[in-house]
Amino acid sequence: MPAQITTAVSDAILALTCLLCSYEIFLKREDVFVIYGFILVGIASTAGVFRFGGCESVKDLHRALSSHAGAVGLPWLMLLSASIQLNRGLKLSLVSPGWDIFVILGMHVCTIQYENTRQMLVPATLIGLLYAATVNSNHFHLAGIALLTLSGLIGISGKFGPVHRVDLFHFALAGSLYAFKSGILYAI
Repeated sequence: MPAQITTAVSDAILALTCLLCSYEIFLKREDVFVIYGFILVGIASTAGVFRFGGCESVKDLHRALSSHAGAVGLPWLMLLSASIQLNRGLKLSLVSPGWDIFVILGMHVCTIQYENTRQMLVPATLIGLLYAATVNSNHFHLAGIALLTLSGLIGISGKFGPVHRVDLFHFALAGSLYAFKSGILYAI
């Protein structure tokens, strides 16, 4: 496949957005588990920069990373965003402190093993975040939900006029992640 420069650029913008969001949240919260979702999406989009920049050898890696970013990274981000929102800035620990890593690993295993789990995590966490954002009037999270929904409606295959849908998807997802970051910082 020849280089698809527009997609490499849109992936680079998504990766830079993830880096910026991770950096800003980490400075304010100093909690690596809050930025894990951003990191997964950022790593996947960085692989996409290389893939669509012409390095065909990372195609399978990019697909696998993108699958995990969508099935684990985004739900984790929305779950913690809802938790932070509902707890007025404090992260609700899902289990005893320090055990979050096992919850993350469990999410990875479930999404690899069970396709139904993968398809349920994003909508379920999206509904939870919608509830938390509505109850607490967090307009940033509401904007992030709208942009994430838009990115899903855009899709990743085909073209919309002269523009590749995947490029529009990346831009909507980058806007969504930036809005989620703003919502997290707004909640604290």
